[in-house]
Amino acid sequence: MAMKTVLNLRNQLEKFANSRKLSFTSNKLAPIKYAERNNSGTLLKVEFTDDKANEYPSSFLQDNCTCPQCFHPSSLSRTRKMTQLNLQNVLEKVEFNLNQVKCTWGDGHEGVFTENWLFDRRFTTDNINYLKTGLRDDPILVESSHKLHTANFNQVLNDKSVLNDTLMTLCKVGVVLIQDGPLEVGGLRKLVDKIGFIRQTHYGHEFTVKSEKNAANLAYTSIHLCVHTDLPYYVYPPGVQLLHCIKQFVGDGGRSHLVDGFLVADKMLQAYPKEFKTLCKVPLEFSDVGKDFIEFNKVHHSPTFVLEPRTGKVTRIVYSNQQLSSYQPIPIDQVDEVYHALKVFTDLCYDPKNLIQFKLNDGEMLVFDNWRYLHGREGFDPSAGDRHLEGCYVDWDEIFSRIRILQEKS
Repeated sequence: MAMKTVLNLRNQLEKFANSRKLSFTSNKLAPIKYAERNNSGTLLKVEFTDDKANEYPSSFLQDNCTCPQCFHPSSLSRTRKMTQLNLQNVLEKVEFNLNQVKCTWGDGHEGVFTENWLFDRRFTTDNINYLKTGLRDDPILVESSHKLHTANFNQVLNDKSVLNDTLMTLCKVGVVLIQDGPLEVGGLRKLVDKIGFIRQTHYGHEFTVKSEKNAANLAYTSIHLCVHTDLPYYVYPPGVQLLHCIKQFVGDGGRSHLVDGFLVADKMLQAYPKEFKTLCKVPLEFSDVGKDFIEFNKVHHSPTFVLEPRTGKVTRIVYSNQQLSSYQPIPIDQVDEVYHALKVFTDLCYDPKNLIQFKLNDGEMLVFDNWRYLHGREGFDPSAGDRHLEGCYVDWDEIFSRIRILQEKS
């Protein structure tokens, strides 16, 4: 797990931004110097004026032909069926100028590919690694000494560069504190509208966090709330959570707790490899039953540490002490092993070096990676004052999409 604790947040974010170009097509990069087919016609060879020779399989070019017979321009979608691909239909003729290559196949079909299109799709090691890199890859780990990245609410709404920087920080660091927001409900929707749309759950689009009787969720009480990821009983839990403080409790208690689950997983891998492996392999059952926005009965099984198949690294934390079911699909001889691993995990979560503790101010919004950060709350005395938060979720797909759009237009 190649992760490093942040030493200089700004430098790391700038390095990441410079290494990851997200535009759909590049600006004009390098005119074409030469293009030809190989003797068998199975490869197109292209040399750019400032790059080494590159090769493109004929099958790949056939499949990605953008002529009217093969491609629908307004939807940017392939119309040609994979069953129509003829791997024996090799390149017959290649013509080129500085800006494009025209390919003619043995059956007479023609396709034109621009220098930008070809350059962006080179099959080089660097380009392949770039294309494989996800926006949440190689996260910057956060300890309790870390000062939360902040952004101004109105600037995020009105300045696209600030919105882009905020979302990029969310991807890499996993948490952003947005300040100077409104003191009434509705601010979250204004913010999310700049990104995409709210992910609805059985708690509705937005949900209100107040202490109430007969609460459908422990968060809707004044009781101490153990650190957790939200909605672990969903097959696809929301990727990002937003919490807007409308009115903070004045007095002792009510502080927010936040811990970087990737940091804790990394420390477990180093110091407790056996327990780390247990939490990667043993699925636990989480459940939530009740009635709120709708009546619900949710059950899902997941290991605590979900690994990314492509990289083998932890890509998601799934854990909630509150929603850990008493029905567990675990062989009896593994039960103590699992509880021991969970105890190690949660003890590390509450280690003062890892646990971030703070009190949201009125108008502030906490935006964090729900697949990475565990969050909780100190208990407080509701008879001594109110505490009112508004919350909602956004899926990572909408975050990634908005970043690409912002960077294409920058």
